[in-house]
Amino acid sequence: MLLMDKIGLERGLTLEDATGKELSAKTVFSMAIKYLKDDLLKQCATGGAGIVKPNDIMWILTVPAIWNDSAKQFMREAALEAGLSTTKLKLALEPETASLFCRHLPMNTMIGGIDISKMKAGSAYMVIDAGGGTVDITVHQVIEGGGLKEIHKASGGAWGGTKVDEAYRQFLISIVGNPIFQKFINKHMDDYLDITREFEIKKRTIGPLTDSRESGTDHSNVVIRFPLALKKVFEEETGEDFHAAIKQTAFSEQITLSRDKLKVDARIIKRFFDEATRSIVDHVKMLFSMPALRDVSVILLVGGFSESKMLQHAIQKEFIRKKIVVPHEAGMVVLKGAVVFGHDTGAISERIAKYTYGVATRIDFIKGEHDEKYKVVDDDGNVKCGNIFTKHVQIGQSLQSDESFQRGYHSPDSKASSFTVQLFATQNENPKYVTDPGCFKVGEMRVDVDTNVPYKDREFIVSLSFGDTELHVKALEKSTGRETTCSLNCLD
Repeated sequence: MLLMDKIGLERGLTLEDATGKELSAKTVFSMAIKYLKDDLLKQCATGGAGIVKPNDIMWILTVPAIWNDSAKQFMREAALEAGLSTTKLKLALEPETASLFCRHLPMNTMIGGIDISKMKAGSAYMVIDAGGGTVDITVHQVIEGGGLKEIHKASGGAWGGTKVDEAYRQFLISIVGNPIFQKFINKHMDDYLDITREFEIKKRTIGPLTDSRESGTDHSNVVIRFPLALKKVFEEETGEDFHAAIKQTAFSEQITLSRDKLKVDARIIKRFFDEATRSIVDHVKMLFSMPALRDVSVILLVGGFSESKMLQHAIQKEFIRKKIVVPHEAGMVVLKGAVVFGHDTGAISERIAKYTYGVATRIDFIKGEHDEKYKVVDDDGNVKCGNIFTKHVQIGQSLQSDESFQRGYHSPDSKASSFTVQLFATQNENPKYVTDPGCFKVGEMRVDVDTNVPYKDREFIVSLSFGDTELHVKALEKSTGRETTCSLNCLD
């Protein structure tokens, strides 16, 4: 969540815990990855798989498809800090791995009656990967040979299951007040974590029929464990009786406390899902309004939040003419699909560019066409226009996974042992300047220069690949065809 859509991501980014303490985000991520890595290696060593060596393993790190390039680099660096080798690490996009795994599942493991594995070439389906934090949505088309290609760029937002968790948290705060709730967290962290975990399980059981008025049952209340420590903190801080205080809230007729059991009107609990489900439904409606996607008839729901009956119902209710498919253990398909992806990283043959990418260049200044404020005179006395956005790829463009785009450069300084090229992106199709509204710097490419080569021959061909799960860059000396060191840095 912290990394989503964050422009100008810094390596020193910090995370704040529930008590307000800060720690390096990269340290937190790397420690989590290291724990998983060490645990797997321990299992391999003690479980009869001793022949598996660390260098034998290709590690697949899944990330949301809507993350930008700096967020992906941040996670790669965290993984390297955890002890993984850069040559043994591959980033995978979560809706893609889920889609690949479902292509291997028989129909009897799917809810919805559609066999994704038997869809013919030319068939397309939408993948909604609803996880804890983000919801990734993309559209895949089956190609000859059984592979997949993306036919609409990944999109989505912060509409995952944690939106429901936050609504529950705000509900508790509305009862006791924020200062008291924060004091409860600080003094009784174990109790706070317990109720958080319990609600995570409880919310999966909540469905549209969790109400007597709809289902004809007498189960109109949802029972949630209420920590007695929170009641105690409230009474110590306010001097009020907690039961009497409940009657002063807006929920006086809808909640009751009996020992450590809070009975809540089911309609209140179901409202916790409203913001997340509404955001997802509205976005999917927008996608289906596009001419290129109107004929897509199948929706594949994956990810932990997709197991929610409330989300399933919201999708089914709104898109009655679409076939909704939910695999069993939908929360595991991203993980299992990552293994499939690791064995066939080229299974997604084409992806759609999320941005228009280009570099900042200078061209001959044309009076009346170029902005005077960008006029510069180079070392040879030529009048140039700077900050020109020279486009490599355009948003919405279909990109082969192994496709590269080349451009020639000459070292700008005869004494420099390297030079940099700034890479920019925007959601506009045809930007003129890198300073146009909506443009942002993706990062800088650094090309090493052999100063023993005559200055006039210091020309390079820089290749950029945009169709993989990460950006890739390499540079060749034009005169020799020799590859030189070239790196792309997307972090501040």
